[in-house]
Amino acid sequence: MKPGISGMRLALVSAAMAAGALFAEMEPATPESQGVDSQGILDWLDACERKFDGVREGRLHGFVIVRHGKVIAEGSWKPFDTLGETHMLYSHSKSFTSSAIGMVVDDGLLDLDERVIDIFPESVPADISENLRQLRVRDLLTMNAGKKDHLIRGSGDWVREFLARDFARRPGTGFKYDSDATYMCAAIVERKTGRKMMDFLKERMFDKIGIEKAWTTFSPQGIPCGGWGMNMTTREMARFGQLYLQRGFWGGKSIISPDWVSLATTRQTWSGWQNVGVKALGQGSDWEQGYGFQFWRCRHGAYRADGASGQYTVVMPGQDMVVSVHAGLGDMGAELQLLWDHILPAAGDAPLPEGEALERLRTRLASLALPPLDNAGGNRFKGGSFEFRDNHRGFRSVAFAPNSDGGFDVTLVTRAGEQRFTAGCGKWTRGSIRIDTENYESLGGYIGVHPTAASCGMDGDGNFRMRVYLTGDTGHLDFSVGADGHVAGEFWAMNGCKIEGR
Repeated sequence: MKPGISGMRLALVSAAMAAGALFAEMEPATPESQGVDSQGILDWLDACERKFDGVREGRLHGFVIVRHGKVIAEGSWKPFDTLGETHMLYSHSKSFTSSAIGMVVDDGLLDLDERVIDIFPESVPADISENLRQLRVRDLLTMNAGKKDHLIRGSGDWVREFLARDFARRPGTGFKYDSDATYMCAAIVERKTGRKMMDFLKERMFDKIGIEKAWTTFSPQGIPCGGWGMNMTTREMARFGQLYLQRGFWGGKSIISPDWVSLATTRQTWSGWQNVGVKALGQGSDWEQGYGFQFWRCRHGAYRADGASGQYTVVMPGQDMVVSVHAGLGDMGAELQLLWDHILPAAGDAPLPEGEALERLRTRLASLALPPLDNAGGNRFKGGSFEFRDNHRGFRSVAFAPNSDGGFDVTLVTRAGEQRFTAGCGKWTRGSIRIDTENYESLGGYIGVHPTAASCGMDGDGNFRMRVYLTGDTGHLDFSVGADGHVAGEFWAMNGCKIEGR
Protein backbone atom coordinates (compact mmCIF):
# COMPACT_ATOMS: atom_id res chain seq x y z
CA MET A 1 0.00 0.00 0.00
CA LYS A 2 1.31 3.44 -0.90
CA PRO A 3 1.16 6.07 1.84
CA GLY A 4 -1.62 8.62 1.50
CA ILE A 5 -3.97 8.95 -1.49
CA SER A 6 -3.63 10.63 -4.84
CA GLY A 7 -4.24 14.35 -5.16
CA MET A 8 -7.12 13.83 -7.57
CA ARG A 9 -8.82 11.33 -5.26
CA LEU A 10 -8.23 13.61 -2.27
CA ALA A 11 -9.93 16.47 -4.11
CA LEU A 12 -12.92 14.31 -4.96
CA VAL A 13 -13.29 12.96 -1.43
CA SER A 14 -12.86 16.42 0.09
CA ALA A 15 -15.58 17.80 -2.15
CA ALA A 16 -17.88 14.95 -1.21
CA MET A 17 -17.29 15.57 2.47
CA ALA A 18 -17.64 19.34 2.32
CA ALA A 19 -21.29 19.06 3.26
CA GLY A 20 -20.18 17.36 6.49
CA ALA A 21 -18.41 20.55 7.54
CA LEU A 22 -21.74 22.39 7.49
CA PHE A 23 -23.11 20.43 10.46
CA ALA A 24 -21.60 19.20 13.69
CA GLU A 25 -21.32 15.42 13.80
CA MET A 26 -23.09 13.73 16.68
CA GLU A 27 -25.71 16.40 17.34
CA PRO A 28 -28.93 14.95 18.80
CA ALA A 29 -31.97 14.38 16.61
CA THR A 30 -35.17 12.40 16.82
CA PRO A 31 -35.11 8.96 15.22
CA GLU A 32 -37.99 9.86 12.90
CA SER A 33 -36.20 12.96 11.57
CA GLN A 34 -33.46 10.60 10.37
CA GLY A 35 -35.80 7.99 8.95
CA VAL A 36 -35.80 5.57 11.89
CA ASP A 37 -38.97 4.30 13.57
CA SER A 38 -38.82 4.79 17.36
CA GLN A 39 -40.89 1.63 17.76
CA GLY A 40 -38.02 -0.37 16.29
CA ILE A 41 -35.68 0.98 18.97
CA LEU A 42 -38.26 0.23 21.67
CA ASP A 43 -38.63 -3.31 20.34
CA TRP A 44 -34.83 -3.70 20.43
CA LEU A 45 -34.71 -2.53 24.05
CA ASP A 46 -37.50 -4.96 24.97
CA ALA A 47 -35.72 -7.84 23.24
CA CYS A 48 -32.39 -7.02 24.87
CA GLU A 49 -33.89 -6.88 28.35
CA ARG A 50 -35.67 -10.19 27.80
CA LYS A 51 -32.57 -11.92 26.49
CA PHE A 52 -29.96 -10.33 28.74
CA ASP A 53 -31.68 -10.67 32.07
CA GLY A 54 -28.82 -9.90 34.44
CA VAL A 55 -28.39 -13.47 35.64
CA ARG A 56 -26.35 -15.94 33.58
CA GLU A 57 -27.14 -14.13 30.34
CA GLY A 58 -25.60 -10.89 31.61
CA ARG A 59 -26.70 -7.34 30.80
CA LEU A 60 -26.34 -4.47 28.38
CA HIS A 61 -24.74 -1.50 30.12
CA GLY A 62 -25.15 1.34 27.63
CA PHE A 63 -25.55 2.21 23.93
CA VAL A 64 -25.51 4.99 21.34
CA ILE A 65 -27.27 4.88 17.95
CA VAL A 66 -26.19 7.32 15.21
CA ARG A 67 -27.97 7.89 11.87
CA HIS A 68 -26.80 10.33 9.19
CA GLY A 69 -24.27 11.69 11.69
CA LYS A 70 -26.93 12.47 14.32
CA VAL A 71 -27.36 10.77 17.70
CA ILE A 72 -30.92 9.47 17.56
CA ALA A 73 -30.97 7.40 20.77
CA GLU A 74 -28.63 6.74 23.66
CA GLY A 75 -28.90 5.41 27.17
CA SER A 76 -27.22 3.60 30.02
CA TRP A 77 -28.74 1.28 32.58
CA LYS A 78 -28.18 2.65 36.08
CA PRO A 79 -26.04 2.14 38.14
CA PHE A 80 -23.86 2.13 35.02
CA ASP A 81 -23.16 5.45 33.31
CA THR A 82 -21.28 4.41 30.19
CA LEU A 83 -22.27 7.63 28.42
CA GLY A 84 -20.27 9.74 30.86
CA GLU A 85 -17.84 7.30 32.50
CA THR A 86 -15.23 5.10 30.87
CA HIS A 87 -15.80 1.38 30.40
CA MET A 88 -13.43 -1.41 29.35
CA LEU A 89 -13.34 -2.19 25.60
CA TYR A 90 -11.39 -5.47 25.63
CA SER A 91 -10.60 -6.44 22.00
CA HIS A 92 -12.50 -3.45 20.64
CA SER A 93 -9.15 -1.81 21.48
CA LYS A 94 -7.62 -3.57 18.46
CA SER A 95 -9.39 -1.27 16.02
CA PHE A 96 -7.75 1.77 17.63
CA THR A 97 -4.33 0.15 17.37
CA SER A 98 -5.07 -0.58 13.70
CA SER A 99 -5.95 3.09 13.21
CA ALA A 100 -2.63 4.15 14.71
CA ILE A 101 -0.84 1.79 12.31
CA GLY A 102 -2.86 3.29 9.46
CA MET A 103 -1.75 6.81 10.28
CA VAL A 104 1.88 5.69 10.51
CA VAL A 105 1.47 4.14 7.03
CA ASP A 106 -0.20 7.33 5.77
CA ASP A 107 2.83 9.27 7.04
CA GLY A 108 5.17 7.08 5.01
CA LEU A 109 6.94 5.71 8.09
CA LEU A 110 5.87 2.08 7.65
CA ASP A 111 5.26 -0.40 4.85
CA LEU A 112 2.78 -3.20 5.48
CA ASP A 113 5.15 -5.71 3.92
CA GLU A 114 7.99 -4.74 6.24
CA ARG A 115 9.33 -7.74 8.13
CA VAL A 116 8.79 -7.69 11.89
CA ILE A 117 12.30 -8.95 12.69
CA ASP A 118 13.71 -5.93 10.83
CA ILE A 119 11.74 -3.58 13.08
CA PHE A 120 12.98 -5.22 16.31
CA PRO A 121 16.44 -6.60 15.45
CA GLU A 122 17.60 -6.42 19.06
CA SER A 123 14.76 -8.71 20.22
CA VAL A 124 14.99 -11.60 17.77
CA PRO A 125 16.01 -15.07 19.02
CA ALA A 126 19.41 -16.49 18.18
CA ASP A 127 17.82 -19.14 15.96
CA ILE A 128 15.35 -17.45 13.62
CA SER A 129 12.92 -19.87 11.96
CA GLU A 130 11.99 -19.38 8.34
CA ASN A 131 8.38 -18.69 9.31
CA LEU A 132 9.41 -15.96 11.74
CA ARG A 133 11.74 -14.52 9.10
CA GLN A 134 8.76 -14.11 6.74
CA LEU A 135 6.42 -12.47 9.28
CA ARG A 136 5.19 -9.10 7.98
CA VAL A 137 3.24 -6.25 9.56
CA ARG A 138 0.17 -7.12 7.48
CA ASP A 139 0.24 -10.67 8.91
CA LEU A 140 -0.09 -9.19 12.40
CA LEU A 141 -3.00 -7.02 11.29
CA THR A 142 -4.93 -9.88 9.67
CA MET A 143 -4.39 -12.43 12.47
CA ASN A 144 -2.29 -14.53 10.09
CA ALA A 145 0.90 -14.47 12.15
CA GLY A 146 1.15 -18.26 12.33
CA LYS A 147 2.16 -18.34 16.01
CA LYS A 148 1.19 -21.59 17.69
CA ASP A 149 -0.15 -20.34 21.02
CA HIS A 150 -0.81 -17.29 23.14
CA LEU A 151 1.73 -15.90 25.55
CA ILE A 152 1.55 -16.44 29.27
CA ARG A 153 1.93 -12.76 30.02
CA GLY A 154 4.25 -12.04 32.90
CA SER A 155 6.77 -9.40 33.84
CA GLY A 156 9.18 -10.08 30.97
CA ASP A 157 9.75 -8.31 27.67
CA TRP A 158 6.60 -9.05 25.65
CA VAL A 159 8.16 -8.22 22.27
CA ARG A 160 11.10 -10.53 22.90
CA GLU A 161 8.77 -13.26 24.21
CA PHE A 162 6.51 -12.96 21.16
CA LEU A 163 9.41 -13.39 18.74
CA ALA A 164 10.70 -16.38 20.70
CA ARG A 165 7.48 -18.38 20.29
CA ASP A 166 6.89 -21.27 17.91
CA PHE A 167 5.66 -19.96 14.55
CA ALA A 168 4.25 -23.25 13.41
CA ARG A 169 2.50 -21.99 10.27
CA ARG A 170 3.83 -19.87 7.42
CA PRO A 171 2.60 -16.31 8.03
CA GLY A 172 -0.23 -15.16 5.79
CA THR A 173 -1.66 -18.64 5.23
CA GLY A 174 -4.29 -19.03 7.94
CA PHE A 175 -6.42 -17.01 10.35
CA LYS A 176 -5.86 -17.51 14.07
CA TYR A 177 -7.10 -14.84 16.44
CA ASP A 178 -4.15 -13.68 18.55
CA SER A 179 -4.15 -10.59 20.76
CA ASP A 180 -0.37 -10.83 21.03
CA ALA A 181 -0.13 -9.85 17.36
CA THR A 182 -1.97 -6.61 18.13
CA TYR A 183 0.39 -5.88 21.00
CA MET A 184 3.18 -6.09 18.45
CA CYS A 185 1.33 -3.54 16.31
CA ALA A 186 1.25 -1.14 19.26
CA ALA A 187 4.98 -1.68 19.77
CA ILE A 188 5.55 -0.97 16.06
CA VAL A 189 3.65 2.33 16.30
CA GLU A 190 5.92 3.45 19.14
CA ARG A 191 9.08 2.21 17.41
CA LYS A 192 8.26 3.97 14.13
CA THR A 193 6.98 7.26 15.57
CA GLY A 194 9.26 7.54 18.58
CA ARG A 195 6.17 8.48 20.59
CA LYS A 196 3.78 6.84 23.02
CA MET A 197 0.86 5.41 21.05
CA MET A 198 -1.79 7.06 23.23
CA ASP A 199 -0.13 10.47 22.80
CA PHE A 200 -0.01 9.85 19.05
CA LEU A 201 -3.70 8.88 18.94
CA LYS A 202 -4.66 11.82 21.13
CA GLU A 203 -3.00 14.36 18.85
CA ARG A 204 -3.94 12.79 15.54
CA MET A 205 -7.44 11.45 16.27
CA PHE A 206 -8.89 11.75 19.75
CA ASP A 207 -8.62 15.54 20.16
CA LYS A 208 -10.02 16.10 16.68
CA ILE A 209 -13.17 13.97 17.00
CA GLY A 210 -14.06 14.61 20.65
CA ILE A 211 -12.60 11.59 22.47
CA GLU A 212 -11.48 13.10 25.79
CA LYS A 213 -11.55 10.36 28.42
CA ALA A 214 -9.76 7.44 26.75
CA TRP A 215 -7.07 5.60 28.69
CA THR A 216 -5.38 2.24 28.44
CA THR A 217 -3.42 -0.34 30.38
CA PHE A 218 0.18 -1.24 29.53
CA SER A 219 2.75 -4.00 29.34
CA PRO A 220 5.71 -4.05 31.76
CA GLN A 221 7.61 -2.06 29.12
CA GLY A 222 4.99 0.72 29.18
CA ILE A 223 3.64 -0.14 25.72
CA PRO A 224 -0.17 -0.17 25.43
CA CYS A 225 -1.58 -3.69 25.46
CA GLY A 226 -2.92 -2.87 22.01
CA GLY A 227 -5.21 -5.86 21.66
CA TRP A 228 -7.05 -5.09 24.89
CA GLY A 229 -6.93 -2.59 27.74
CA MET A 230 -8.52 0.52 26.16
CA ASN A 231 -11.25 2.31 28.12
CA MET A 232 -13.64 5.03 26.96
CA THR A 233 -17.29 6.06 27.05
CA THR A 234 -19.93 4.67 24.71
CA ARG A 235 -20.34 8.13 23.17
CA GLU A 236 -16.64 8.17 22.36
CA MET A 237 -16.84 4.71 20.78
CA ALA A 238 -19.67 5.95 18.57
CA ARG A 239 -17.55 8.92 17.45
CA PHE A 240 -14.88 6.46 16.36
CA GLY A 241 -17.46 4.49 14.37
CA GLN A 242 -18.76 7.66 12.77
CA LEU A 243 -15.22 8.63 11.76
CA TYR A 244 -14.89 5.34 9.89
CA LEU A 245 -18.37 5.65 8.38
CA GLN A 246 -17.26 9.05 7.04
CA ARG A 247 -14.22 7.42 5.41
CA GLY A 248 -11.80 8.98 7.89
CA PHE A 249 -13.11 12.56 7.66
CA TRP A 250 -14.43 14.70 10.51
CA GLY A 251 -15.89 18.16 10.01
CA GLY A 252 -14.70 17.96 6.40
CA LYS A 253 -11.05 17.37 7.41
CA SER A 254 -9.10 14.16 6.86
CA ILE A 255 -8.10 12.38 10.08
CA ILE A 256 -7.13 9.04 8.54
CA SER A 257 -6.94 8.30 4.82
CA PRO A 258 -9.90 6.74 2.98
CA ASP A 259 -7.42 4.22 1.61
CA TRP A 260 -6.72 2.96 5.11
CA VAL A 261 -10.40 2.92 6.07
CA SER A 262 -11.12 0.79 3.03
CA LEU A 263 -8.24 -1.62 3.66
CA ALA A 264 -8.97 -1.97 7.36
CA THR A 265 -12.69 -2.66 7.00
CA THR A 266 -12.84 -4.91 3.92
CA ARG A 267 -12.07 -8.62 3.97
CA GLN A 268 -8.33 -9.23 3.99
CA THR A 269 -8.64 -12.86 5.10
CA TRP A 270 -11.30 -15.47 5.71
CA SER A 271 -12.13 -15.74 9.39
CA GLY A 272 -13.90 -18.39 11.43
CA TRP A 273 -12.45 -19.74 14.65
CA GLN A 274 -9.01 -21.18 13.88
CA ASN A 275 -10.02 -22.11 10.31
CA VAL A 276 -10.77 -20.52 6.96
CA GLY A 277 -14.50 -20.25 7.64
CA VAL A 278 -17.20 -20.22 4.99
CA LYS A 279 -16.53 -19.79 1.27
CA ALA A 280 -19.31 -17.35 0.40
CA LEU A 281 -20.13 -14.03 1.99
CA GLY A 282 -23.43 -14.00 3.85
CA GLN A 283 -23.20 -17.64 4.89
CA GLY A 284 -22.37 -18.60 8.44
CA SER A 285 -22.19 -16.41 11.52
CA ASP A 286 -21.00 -12.85 11.97
CA TRP A 287 -17.57 -14.33 12.82
CA GLU A 288 -17.29 -16.01 9.41
CA GLN A 289 -17.66 -13.03 7.08
CA GLY A 290 -13.98 -12.24 6.95
CA TYR A 291 -11.49 -10.12 8.84
CA GLY A 292 -9.81 -6.88 7.81
CA PHE A 293 -7.07 -5.05 9.64
CA GLN A 294 -8.35 -5.56 13.21
CA PHE A 295 -11.98 -5.09 12.17
CA TRP A 296 -14.51 -7.90 11.69
CA ARG A 297 -16.83 -8.07 8.72
CA CYS A 298 -20.51 -8.70 9.50
CA ARG A 299 -23.53 -9.87 7.64
CA HIS A 300 -25.70 -7.23 5.93
CA GLY A 301 -22.66 -5.42 4.52
CA ALA A 302 -21.64 -4.10 7.93
CA TYR A 303 -18.36 -4.26 9.85
CA ARG A 304 -17.47 -3.91 13.50
CA ALA A 305 -14.94 -3.31 16.21
CA ASP A 306 -15.49 -6.18 18.63
CA GLY A 307 -14.58 -6.77 22.27
CA ALA A 308 -15.26 -9.59 24.73
CA SER A 309 -18.49 -9.65 26.73
CA GLY A 310 -20.40 -7.54 24.22
CA GLN A 311 -18.35 -4.40 23.46
CA TYR A 312 -19.33 -3.41 19.92
CA THR A 313 -19.15 -0.58 17.45
CA VAL A 314 -21.13 -1.74 14.42
CA VAL A 315 -20.84 0.39 11.27
CA MET A 316 -23.60 -0.08 8.67
CA PRO A 317 -22.60 1.86 5.52
CA GLY A 318 -25.74 0.80 3.64
CA GLN A 319 -27.91 2.42 6.30
CA ASP A 320 -25.49 5.30 7.12
CA MET A 321 -25.70 4.16 10.73
CA VAL A 322 -23.45 3.39 13.71
CA VAL A 323 -24.40 1.48 16.85
CA SER A 324 -22.02 1.30 19.82
CA VAL A 325 -22.74 -0.89 22.84
CA HIS A 326 -21.07 -1.57 26.17
CA ALA A 327 -22.17 -4.72 27.97
CA GLY A 328 -21.29 -7.57 30.27
CA LEU A 329 -22.75 -10.68 28.64
CA GLY A 330 -21.85 -14.03 27.14
CA ASP A 331 -23.81 -14.52 23.91
CA MET A 332 -22.33 -11.90 21.60
CA GLY A 333 -23.91 -13.56 18.56
CA ALA A 334 -27.36 -13.01 20.05
CA GLU A 335 -26.45 -9.39 20.76
CA LEU A 336 -25.69 -8.82 17.08
CA GLN A 337 -28.75 -10.77 15.95
CA LEU A 338 -31.01 -8.44 17.94
CA LEU A 339 -29.53 -5.48 16.04
CA TRP A 340 -30.29 -7.19 12.73
CA ASP A 341 -33.79 -8.11 13.89
CA HIS A 342 -34.86 -4.70 15.18
CA ILE A 343 -32.54 -1.75 14.43
CA LEU A 344 -31.68 -2.63 10.84
CA PRO A 345 -35.29 -2.88 9.57
CA ALA A 346 -36.29 0.25 11.50
CA ALA A 347 -34.03 2.40 9.27
CA GLY A 348 -35.93 3.76 6.26
CA ASP A 349 -35.04 6.04 3.38
CA ALA A 350 -37.04 9.14 4.35
CA PRO A 351 -38.09 11.07 7.47
CA LEU A 352 -41.09 9.71 9.34
CA PRO A 353 -43.88 11.46 11.26
CA GLU A 354 -43.21 11.80 14.98
CA GLY A 355 -45.80 10.32 17.26
CA GLU A 356 -46.59 8.40 20.40
CA ALA A 357 -43.75 5.88 19.95
CA LEU A 358 -41.20 8.70 20.15
CA GLU A 359 -42.64 9.89 23.45
CA ARG A 360 -42.55 6.36 24.85
CA LEU A 361 -38.93 6.02 23.72
CA ARG A 362 -37.97 9.25 25.46
CA THR A 363 -39.58 8.05 28.69
CA ARG A 364 -37.93 4.65 28.38
CA LEU A 365 -34.45 6.05 27.80
CA ALA A 366 -34.76 8.33 30.82
CA SER A 367 -35.70 5.41 33.08
CA LEU A 368 -33.20 2.70 32.05
CA ALA A 369 -32.02 0.94 35.20
CA LEU A 370 -30.98 -2.43 36.53
CA PRO A 371 -33.13 -3.37 39.51
CA PRO A 372 -31.32 -3.56 42.86
CA LEU A 373 -31.63 -6.72 44.89
CA ASP A 374 -34.97 -6.85 46.63
CA ASN A 375 -35.41 -7.34 50.36
CA ALA A 376 -38.47 -9.57 50.41
CA GLY A 377 -37.26 -11.38 53.52
CA GLY A 378 -36.89 -8.26 55.64
CA ASN A 379 -33.94 -7.14 57.73
CA ARG A 380 -33.17 -10.43 59.46
CA PHE A 381 -29.52 -10.77 58.51
CA LYS A 382 -27.26 -9.66 61.36
CA GLY A 383 -23.99 -9.71 59.47
CA GLY A 384 -20.84 -11.66 60.21
CA SER A 385 -17.38 -12.59 58.90
CA PHE A 386 -16.70 -15.46 56.49
CA GLU A 387 -13.50 -16.97 55.11
CA PHE A 388 -13.17 -18.47 51.62
CA ARG A 389 -11.44 -21.54 50.35
CA ASP A 390 -8.41 -20.91 48.18
CA ASN A 391 -9.37 -19.72 44.68
CA HIS A 392 -7.28 -18.63 41.71
CA ARG A 393 -8.47 -15.01 41.86
CA GLY A 394 -7.34 -14.53 45.45
CA PHE A 395 -10.64 -13.70 47.18
CA ARG A 396 -9.98 -14.49 50.86
CA SER A 397 -12.85 -13.35 53.08
CA VAL A 398 -15.86 -11.09 53.39
CA ALA A 399 -17.45 -9.38 56.40
CA PHE A 400 -20.85 -7.66 56.64
CA ALA A 401 -21.70 -5.10 59.34
CA PRO A 402 -25.17 -3.46 59.51
CA ASN A 403 -25.09 0.34 59.20
CA SER A 404 -27.47 3.13 60.16
CA ASP A 405 -28.72 3.48 56.58
CA GLY A 406 -30.25 0.00 56.63
CA GLY A 407 -27.55 -1.48 54.42
CA PHE A 408 -24.21 -3.09 55.21
CA ASP A 409 -20.64 -1.94 55.45
CA VAL A 410 -18.63 -4.58 53.65
CA THR A 411 -14.99 -5.59 54.05
CA LEU A 412 -13.85 -7.81 51.19
CA VAL A 413 -10.29 -9.14 51.38
CA THR A 414 -8.66 -9.74 48.00
CA ARG A 415 -5.01 -10.39 47.15
CA ALA A 416 -4.73 -6.58 47.07
CA GLY A 417 -5.75 -6.33 50.74
CA GLU A 418 -8.87 -5.08 52.55
CA GLN A 419 -11.47 -3.45 50.31
CA ARG A 420 -14.17 -1.46 52.10
CA PHE A 421 -17.46 -0.36 50.53
CA THR A 422 -21.16 -0.11 51.35
CA ALA A 423 -24.02 -2.21 49.94
CA GLY A 424 -27.40 -0.52 49.87
CA CYS A 425 -30.42 -2.53 50.97
CA GLY A 426 -32.84 -2.45 48.04
CA LYS A 427 -30.74 0.22 46.28
CA TRP A 428 -27.34 0.68 44.63
CA THR A 429 -24.54 2.30 46.61
CA ARG A 430 -21.33 3.41 44.91
CA GLY A 431 -17.84 2.55 46.08
CA SER A 432 -14.62 1.03 44.76
CA ILE A 433 -12.48 -2.09 45.14
CA ARG A 434 -9.12 -3.42 44.02
CA ILE A 435 -8.83 -7.08 43.02
CA ASP A 436 -5.38 -7.69 41.53
CA THR A 437 -1.97 -6.32 42.51
CA GLU A 438 -0.07 -6.21 39.21
CA ASN A 439 0.80 -2.89 37.62
CA TYR A 440 0.57 -4.38 34.12
CA GLU A 441 -2.39 -6.18 32.63
CA SER A 442 -2.52 -9.78 31.60
CA LEU A 443 -5.60 -10.78 29.62
CA GLY A 444 -8.50 -11.02 32.08
CA GLY A 445 -6.64 -9.09 34.78
CA TYR A 446 -8.35 -6.48 36.92
CA ILE A 447 -5.52 -4.13 37.78
CA GLY A 448 -6.03 -0.85 39.57
CA VAL A 449 -9.02 0.46 41.50
CA HIS A 450 -12.45 -0.28 40.02
CA PRO A 451 -15.59 1.80 40.69
CA THR A 452 -18.47 -0.30 42.01
CA ALA A 453 -22.18 -0.25 42.74
CA ALA A 454 -23.42 -2.69 45.39
CA SER A 455 -26.86 -3.79 46.48
CA CYS A 456 -28.05 -6.38 49.00
CA GLY A 457 -31.17 -7.89 50.53
CA MET A 458 -32.79 -10.93 52.13
CA ASP A 459 -34.81 -13.14 49.78
CA GLY A 460 -38.03 -14.94 50.70
CA ASP A 461 -36.15 -18.14 51.56
CA GLY A 462 -34.06 -16.46 54.23
CA ASN A 463 -30.87 -16.12 52.16
CA PHE A 464 -28.87 -12.89 52.28
CA ARG A 465 -27.57 -11.85 48.87
CA MET A 466 -25.25 -9.14 47.61
CA ARG A 467 -24.30 -8.11 44.09
CA VAL A 468 -21.35 -5.84 43.28
CA TYR A 469 -21.08 -4.44 39.74
CA LEU A 470 -17.72 -3.19 38.53
CA THR A 471 -19.26 -0.28 36.69
CA GLY A 472 -16.25 0.44 34.48
CA ASP A 473 -15.95 -3.14 33.34
CA THR A 474 -17.92 -6.23 32.38
CA GLY A 475 -17.56 -8.17 35.62
CA HIS A 476 -19.58 -8.44 38.78
CA LEU A 477 -19.44 -10.27 42.11
CA ASP A 478 -22.30 -12.22 43.67
CA PHE A 479 -22.35 -13.38 47.29
CA SER A 480 -24.95 -15.25 49.30
CA VAL A 481 -25.18 -16.31 52.93
CA GLY A 482 -27.70 -19.08 53.48
CA ALA A 483 -29.96 -19.51 56.46
CA ASP A 484 -27.50 -22.20 57.61
CA GLY A 485 -24.64 -19.67 57.58
CA HIS A 486 -22.91 -21.08 54.51
CA VAL A 487 -21.33 -18.43 52.28
CA ALA A 488 -20.82 -18.80 48.52
CA GLY A 489 -20.12 -16.49 45.65
CA GLU A 490 -18.94 -16.07 42.10
CA PHE A 491 -16.81 -13.57 40.22
CA TRP A 492 -18.57 -13.23 36.85
CA ALA A 493 -15.73 -12.05 34.64
CA MET A 494 -13.12 -13.11 32.14
CA ASN A 495 -10.95 -15.49 34.15
CA GLY A 496 -13.57 -15.38 36.91
CA CYS A 497 -14.11 -18.02 39.56
CA LYS A 498 -16.45 -19.71 42.01
CA ILE A 499 -16.04 -18.65 45.64
CA GLU A 500 -16.82 -21.11 48.45
CA GLY A 501 -16.75 -20.65 52.20
CA ARG A 502 -14.45 -22.75 54.35
